[in-house]
Amino acid sequence: MTTLFEPAVPVGAWIQGKWNKNQYRVERLLGEGANGKVFLVSRRKRLYALKIGFDPADHQSEVNALKALTKSSTSFQDMLVEADDFSQEGMDYPFCVMRYIKGKSLTEFIKQYGTDWIPLIGLNLLRKLSELHSSGFVFGDLKAENMIITGYGEVELIDFGGVTAKGRSVKQFTEVYDRGFWNNGSRTADEGYDLFSFAVLLLQVTDRERFQSVTSILPQTRNVEWLIELLQGCPPLAQAAPLLRKALTGRYDSSKQMLADWRARSLGNGTVHKKPVNGDWIKLCFAASLIVFGATLYLVWP
Repeated sequence: MTTLFEPAVPVGAWIQGKWNKNQYRVERLLGEGANGKVFLVSRRKRLYALKIGFDPADHQSEVNALKALTKSSTSFQDMLVEADDFSQEGMDYPFCVMRYIKGKSLTEFIKQYGTDWIPLIGLNLLRKLSELHSSGFVFGDLKAENMIITGYGEVELIDFGGVTAKGRSVKQFTEVYDRGFWNNGSRTADEGYDLFSFAVLLLQVTDRERFQSVTSILPQTRNVEWLIELLQGCPPLAQAAPLLRKALTGRYDSSKQMLADWRARSLGNGTVHKKPVNGDWIKLCFAASLIVFGATLYLVWP
């Protein structure tokens, strides 16, 4: 019997799968939300992210999406390690194990390294969204907390609770990134839904002080024009403003189209005058970084 109650899982506890019998030691809490908790766990000296779902139906929907992506030829294919249940005090709780991604949240990354990284991060995020969309899904709950930035501005999506098959109602979202919240479209899962969230996300992380005033806007006066006005007064996004305006107003047919535009225009003068995120990048990827640098020089603003 599976329940909606939240299990007690302290640091140092062991979680054993009911069916696959694999054991995981809880190292620490990574995050939690309305639909579950995510823990850093270890097994045989390897680290994983283990998510315990609060609602069996929602959790199974997330697992089904991850399983479908595992069968794809995208960068998501190694995300899901396994799905199982574990028992505690006579109750069963569903969990899934995913690969652990070490890095920083988008907000932390921008705060530490600056907005000069936005063009490259935006490019990599659009690549991820395009892969997801080509597999028949929309991410749905796109926000800074659901992303990890690693390496040289690489982007990883880490919470798939909002992933929804195209054409269905978006099952999980955060209001300020939702076009319905802005009276600017439906909550039907299509590529434009994620692209709208993408534009709002970049506004939020680059102009946090002005964006906070969104709480003072009355529901009946909430509209996309407020976001466009905010965009016009945001210097870090000036070069990308035409693209983001199209995303906000629903004038992109696909994420691939926006990715192509972003690739052509979004990398500024082709150089990022910041140190790499960590020394391991230099040690492990020196040759690759030369290729990235050369490609970056090629992708310049007209």
